[in-house]
Amino acid sequence: MSVPALLAATTPRTAGCGDGKPPREERSTSAARHPATRSPRGQATWGAFNSTDIGWIQLTIAMDDQATLLLNPAPGHSSDAGVEKWAKPVATACRDELVQLREPLARAGVPDTNPHQGHDMPGMVTGDELRTIQGTKGAAFDALFLAAIREHLDQAAKIAHAQRSACVDPAAKKPATSVEKTSLTWRARLPQARPLAAPAGRSRLRPAAARRRPSRRDRWPVRRGDPWHPPP
Repeated sequence: MSVPALLAATTPRTAGCGDGKPPREERSTSAARHPATRSPRGQATWGAFNSTDIGWIQLTIAMDDQATLLLNPAPGHSSDAGVEKWAKPVATACRDELVQLREPLARAGVPDTNPHQGHDMPGMVTGDELRTIQGTKGAAFDALFLAAIREHLDQAAKIAHAQRSACVDPAAKKPATSVEKTSLTWRARLPQARPLAAPAGRSRLRPAAARRRPSRRDRWPVRRGDPWHPPP
């Protein structure tokens, strides 16, 4: 699937994100010193990065910000030593990745805003989901936590692969290559959730909390233009 088709399918229709450019609010003086130019194809560009590259970076930052909030409580909520051992370095890697992703935005003079605040999309852990997961402990936490972080890693790798495949400039391709590799690495090492113990005297049924959280269906139409921001 092409980058425009993929991101149009994974980005909700939310007003204010459909002009194909990074958000204008909170425009920094740095952005004024490094104004966007136009590529031969008509896309706005910031150095080696065009509007699609910037949009992918902003989306990945938004996803990683939420993933970090999901990973942080794992040591105090999990009952599985394997989950705790896995989550700690992943949380560190996620924070490092956020630093790396924000560097090209700063170099390009693009404000570090979040045009995806509050969005409900594949791979994005929502505020309601965070509160639910953080309100559980033990095996129930492990089941919900692993399902949510699995979806995040799968989607992060998917959109990074599409971005990497579409990039021409090495400077724009490098961060996508790194995100794809990191996401696939941690996904391959993801522990399996242990089944919850059935109450005494009752048959063991697979509880709802242990079921895999269903991925959201792609329910936004493909459109022309910048794929990382939905139409108004």
